[in-house]
Amino acid sequence: MRSALHRGEELLFARVAIRLSEAVRVRLFALVAAGADDDGQPGGDGDGPAVLASIRSDPGNVSLNTMLTEIAKLEAVRAVGLSAGVFADIAPKVVAAWRARAAVEAPSHLRGHAPEVTLALLAALLHCREREITDTLVELLISTVHRINARAEVRVTKELIKEFKRVTGKENLLFRVAEATVNAGDQLVRDTVFPVAPQAVLADLIAEFKSSGPTYQRTVKATLKGSYTTTTGLG
Repeated sequence: MRSALHRGEELLFARVAIRLSEAVRVRLFALVAAGADDDGQPGGDGDGPAVLASIRSDPGNVSLNTMLTEIAKLEAVRAVGLSAGVFADIAPKVVAAWRARAAVEAPSHLRGHAPEVTLALLAALLHCREREITDTLVELLISTVHRINARAEVRVTKELIKEFKRVTGKENLLFRVAEATVNAGDQLVRDTVFPVAPQAVLADLIAEFKSSGPTYQRTVKATLKGSYTTTTGLG
């Protein structure tokens, strides 16, 4: 049975390898080359194993630099040029097992396999990593937006809290102001309203409204937009 499974896997390796164009084969072999320069390899820096190590690496903490690193990984994977249907009739579990092997084997070990095996393992790794890196980028983008939003709210809250002083009995105060205003006729504000609600109390009431009402939300959105533009470098 083991012999039959081994033979079946060899047939799958050969099936995948034959689907790869010559250009794709060159780029895949360049990923495990023994320090040889190759203009066709992804990254174009003459260091295929370093590109492979980057592709296999885990993402860092949520930051703009991490997003740029993951984008570079995705570009390196796509630069190889694997076709979408290279694993069309290969069971996902088989592809996942090949991806796991390619993720842990050193370039020298990958080089030591038969060419069909090396090509299939590397193709499986890149096929899976393209999806994984794409998912990581989506998660990083969402986390970055949430972080920017949280920082914007904290910044605005700190700015408004300096002016904020909670006013007790607001409903009763507003009723008294309204009543005094209605009964004031043509009298001046300082003669009718200020005796009921001193100017300082009204200033506190305005500050409280700004810290929790529409003004607060507009300020947060403006700060968020400014933070996002600064973080991403987009105008």
